[in-house]
Amino acid sequence: METRTQVLIRQTLKGLLATAQEKINVLGEQDAQEDIRQIRSMYEEIVRFWFNDNENLINLFDEKIALYNG
Repeated sequence: METRTQVLIRQTLKGLLATAQEKINVLGEQDAQEDIRQIRSMYEEIVRFWFNDNENLINLFDEKIALYNG
């Protein structure tokens, strides 16, 4: 069972992903690139700190954004 903090962190990651997707909606794929880069960097930092560098979670972000753009 996940702790309350782990649940909060997972929700935060979902929020960052949703924010990245909305940036693409509002700004367009090209204009959102710098924002996406910054959001991904924060996402990656959180994953590395809380989940021992879980590459699967980082890849999930990249896959979701790629699917969203495609």
